Order: sequence, then C-alpha cells, then structure tokens
Amino acid sequence: MAIGKAVGEVLAAGDVVLLRGELGAGKTRFVEGMTRGIETDAETRSPTFVLVNEYAGRLMLAHCDLYRLSGPEEIGELGLDDYLDRGAALAVEWPERARDQFPEQALEIDMGFGEAPNDRLLKATATGEAACHLLAAMRAAAETGRYAGSDR
Repeated sequence: MAIGKAVGEVLAAGDVVLLRGELGAGKTRFVEGMTRGIETDAETRSPTFVLVNEYAGRLMLAHCDLYRLSGPEEIGELGLDDYLDRGAALAVEWPERARDQFPEQALEIDMGFGEAPNDRLLKATATGEAACHLLAAMRAAAETGRYAGSDR
C-alpha cells in the first residue's frame, strides 16, 4: 500500500497503471495506496462487480477491474478513453484481457507472492516517458524504505 501511495502522490492526468497478478496478490491494496496518494479519504473497494470505481482527490482516479469481462467489446463499452479525455488517471486490474485497449505509455506492474504469507513481489515496467515518473516514485519508495517489506 505504501508503494501505491508513492505512485499516487505523483500521479498525473492521463497516467495509466496496469496491475497484473493472481487473485489476492494485492492489486486492490496497491490501488488503495494510490487513492491515499491522490488525497482522498474515500473507501477503496474492489471494482470486480461494478467494473469501475471513481475516486476524486487532487485528480480523478478511475479504478477498473476487467476480470469478469468476456472480451474487447465489453471493455470498449466501459469508456476508459473517456476517463483519460476528462483528465483522469487509470488503474486497471487484469489488463491482459484487453491489452490493445490501453495507451502504449503505461506503468505495468506484475504482482506475485513471496516466501512469507504477507510478502509480495513487484516487477514494474514503464513504457514511454509519461510512465517513467511513476516508476521513479516506486523506486524512491523502495530505496528510502517508505514501505514495509523486503527489497526483492
């Protein structure tokens, strides 16, 4: 959650964060950190059944979950481009269900389980200059110890 908060603190309009990982890997928890970073007190909930949750803080964050969608047609109906056009940022769980639906420039985070029950492993890749500041925030949070956990 602390690394998600670091990302949220530098999140800008049009930024896209794509979160991949098994059920329970921490995707929604990461977004909860992002919501704290955009300075909202709204309760963060998994959008699995509602598909998109909106969080208003210093900017709008649209949190999407594509797990239950069957294909690109349904994903297109969500209007994710509209959020970006309105100056929101996107956090998308299960983006592999529609990779071609998102801008090329994005921060992609793969989440996995570590050795201990609460350990999580994160592998992040920034594609394009627009996502590099998000990756830098993650790296700075890890290097300064602004999170609890290992540095693996």
